[in-house]
Amino acid sequence: MNYKVPLLLVIISVSLYYFLSSPSPLSEEELTTHLDNKVVLICGASSGIGEELAYQLAPRGARLVLVARSQNKLDKVREELLKRGTPEDNILVISFDFSDVAGSKTVVEQTIAKFGALDYLVSNHAAMIAAPFLGMSYVQDPVFIEKIFRVNLYSHIELAVQALPYLEKQKGHIFVTSSLAGEIPLYKNSLYCSTKHAMNGFFYSLQQELLAKESPVSLTIGAFGLIWTKEMAQVLASNNPYPGWATGSVEDCSRGMMEAYVTRPQTMTFPRLAGFLYRVFWYFKPSYHDDIIEVVKPKGAKGTGYKELVEEMKIDRNADLRKSMGYQQGYGKQ
Repeated sequence: MNYKVPLLLVIISVSLYYFLSSPSPLSEEELTTHLDNKVVLICGASSGIGEELAYQLAPRGARLVLVARSQNKLDKVREELLKRGTPEDNILVISFDFSDVAGSKTVVEQTIAKFGALDYLVSNHAAMIAAPFLGMSYVQDPVFIEKIFRVNLYSHIELAVQALPYLEKQKGHIFVTSSLAGEIPLYKNSLYCSTKHAMNGFFYSLQQELLAKESPVSLTIGAFGLIWTKEMAQVLASNNPYPGWATGSVEDCSRGMMEAYVTRPQTMTFPRLAGFLYRVFWYFKPSYHDDIIEVVKPKGAKGTGYKELVEEMKIDRNADLRKSMGYQQGYGKQ
């Protein structure tokens, strides 16, 4: 008997139960009561999920530490928070480049110096690298590869190491923003996928160690699909290959992250349907690789479209947008 058939049925049954039995959301009163006066350190806070998370945490009384590379963007987020009524004393802005791994501890030190405590660490920063590895020479540079791993993996580990003593005092929580790209492959994102696979390996293992150590600190890993941030909407404005079920709103994602601080699940998959389907496709659909190649292939290209994809990415029609998103600081193509 082929073991894959009953195994597939079991996985589908369990997954459907998980997907269809989504826990009831916390009430506003429960969420606000829990978050009031808590110190939340948000990395990658100048845009996207981190920015939206700050806007949702602030009216619930959280004290915020906002970290990103761009001082200008952080100042805009701070100004918006003040406009919305957030007390000035509840905001600390830190401009920091996480490619400086050893220096990551200064982010935690400044947090403690300002607020005297740390309740939640949101390790959310990442360098988004989209380029076919064999077709773009700059992504093959060992110096570039090492820098991406410093930002996307090593700095997250260092932050956890530095934050844990303070989080243990508060019985706090770590939320690490990973990705479904840490579970499935996508050839146009080889470097990004590899850092997220490595992140999952480390932090799921760290979950076990925290449990074995009987630490009061819990850890959630976010397995995220495509989140419709303002930046992602701009990037995919003219060519969006993703179906609606594979995407989720940044508002709903941020709300789910806040609830995770209370419920403390080991994993937060968002969007839930995308997570379920991608995992099934990858493990059980023999044509998965062919399907991905077809999705990534430029419109009108023949065959696999690899040459056309490489040429299209060399043109880099999103150069201005990439520059405005901060890639000029060395996280992406110059």
